[in-house]
Amino acid sequence: MLVVRGAIKDYDWGMVDGLEAWSGRSTGGPQAELWFGVHPGGPSPLVDIGGELTGEHLADHFDIEAIPLLVKLLAAARPLSVQVHPPRLVAESGWQAQQEPGAEPVYSDPFEKTEMLVALESFEAFAGWRSADEAAAILEGLDLSAESLAALREGDRAAAIPLILGQATPERVARLADAAASAGLPDPQVAAYATVADNYPGDPGALLTPLLAYLRLEAGQAVYVPAGVPHSYIRGIGLEVMTSSDNVVRLGLTSKPVFVDHAIAALADDLAPQVMPTSHGDLIWPRNAPFVVRVISSGQERVPSGAYRILLLIEGTARVTSEFGEISLRPGTAAVISADDPDSVIEADGLVAVVQSTARQTETRYGGDPDEH
Repeated sequence: MLVVRGAIKDYDWGMVDGLEAWSGRSTGGPQAELWFGVHPGGPSPLVDIGGELTGEHLADHFDIEAIPLLVKLLAAARPLSVQVHPPRLVAESGWQAQQEPGAEPVYSDPFEKTEMLVALESFEAFAGWRSADEAAAILEGLDLSAESLAALREGDRAAAIPLILGQATPERVARLADAAASAGLPDPQVAAYATVADNYPGDPGALLTPLLAYLRLEAGQAVYVPAGVPHSYIRGIGLEVMTSSDNVVRLGLTSKPVFVDHAIAALADDLAPQVMPTSHGDLIWPRNAPFVVRVISSGQERVPSGAYRILLLIEGTARVTSEFGEISLRPGTAAVISADDPDSVIEADGLVAVVQSTARQTETRYGGDPDEH
């Protein structure tokens, strides 16, 4: 059992000092994500029992096979990119292809990225597809071509997306919220489109946001986003749990490279996000997810061996005990427990995220088929 802090990421969409309560640092700039894991893009630093950095990282002790998940705290002040995470076969083939000399770097690693966000406060997002007719009704207000609207209504998003991007202008982006209002969307959704237009006035990808379904999570609710499902988080603070990958293929709303063809190839039209209303203490186990999550606020929880476990203290206090001894967590620190380590017990007086990779013993502990939860 090891204790880590998160590795901070200062992406430009982050809140100014938005993660200070967990990072322990005021930088005066955007703090977007804290990473708890071994991904080479941000391996977590180890801390001692006093909370001081040891100079080592979690990746010095475990590889990505032993630590299959990446847990993050996320603070979004403005919309993230319209993006899709490639499914496994797409990630593997794309990563292999770009090893050739001169190949364009699109993929960060050869792994599938499947993720879930648990809202720690009210959180807004675009995730999955809006109905084709409703999306077309919004875009009609921007005077897009009949060809692009017909492709959209026919469900041919692969054809519609390049056509829509090819007609994007700053003037059309500026009218996005008005078009949403004219299509009869509720005020919160109209406001979300105004946020997109205000933050990305010259970005063609803004015109793709009407294709995406809007959702609002209250604290404790979660959305599971399988690889291949397009999405863009709008604003809020949340806990993210995902497979240990940083594969993001972007369609817009970003200063980073956009790869439209790769993103379209990664889309999985047969999949949709799963929104799960929960309360503290509920088990969050999406269908076919490679992890389970429980957010507890008080009492004790046994965390069985046989699967990778990470226990992240979000607020308050917590103690973790096992046959190896006892440790106390501080907000923003996490206990990392390998599959081979024994059972542990977490005792909380605050808010703790208990994350486990799915494995045989996880199924035994929580009762079998995740579809039943």
